[in-house]
Amino acid sequence: MSEHPDTFEIEQYLRHMNEEWVTAMTKRDGDTLNRIMADDFVFSYPLEGDDKAQFIGDCVSGDLTVQHINREQVSVRVFGPTAILTARDTSHWVYHGREISGQYKILNVYSKRDGEWKLCALQACPINP
Repeated sequence: MSEHPDTFEIEQYLRHMNEEWVTAMTKRDGDTLNRIMADDFVFSYPLEGDDKAQFIGDCVSGDLTVQHINREQVSVRVFGPTAILTARDTSHWVYHGREISGQYKILNVYSKRDGEWKLCALQACPINP
């Protein structure tokens, strides 16, 4: 049982936001990515150094192509105005002509800002077979 009655609703909302983000990447939907991501978003490995503008620009232009993402074992933990989503991805991306594929442990950091949840950071760590 959660400590706060609204924790379950927040977890479900963030799970839905996560699904929207994955779909927006595959469909190159810059508007949805812009709505979900914080202005100071940072992507750490394998797209090191990507900020929000570069990431969305790469998705929309096709410089980043998400050919496949299968996200499983999604878990959300809420810590007040901050939340962590972890998952296991099997994915295949092409980033500026470089193929990135395999299995990854994903860590997303969300923060509630001005009443809205935003994706602030994402890290993908490769899982060796």
